[in-house]
Amino acid sequence: MDLEGIFAIVSPFITAISIILIVFIVKLKRDKSRNEVILKALEHGVELSPELLKTDTEQKKRDPLTSALVTIGVGIGLFISLYLFFDQLKFAAFGLIPLFIGLGQLAGYLINKNKGETKI
Repeated sequence: MDLEGIFAIVSPFITAISIILIVFIVKLKRDKSRNEVILKALEHGVELSPELLKTDTEQKKRDPLTSALVTIGVGIGLFISLYLFFDQLKFAAFGLIPLFIGLGQLAGYLINKNKGETKI
């Protein structure tokens, strides 16, 4: 196997690992900076706001409707781009996977929304 083939196989894995490491390092630096600010404020006797003490572990509530619509959009975009790139429907069909996942999420959102309204 030539060097070009090995690079073609290994490069996606290296890219994925690099992205994960970059995100992890940036998060560590942000947390360290935040902790230093809190420590200096406590040393100087400054009162801290509750927003500053909130941690990132408290997950933001995600809107299922937004998630469903984004997934549908990704599916449609993937379908169209694969169809235009390969000019065959059999490759473009891979775009239907996220499209149907998004439609399933949308159906779940609408079902749960209706259940919530009838309980009130």
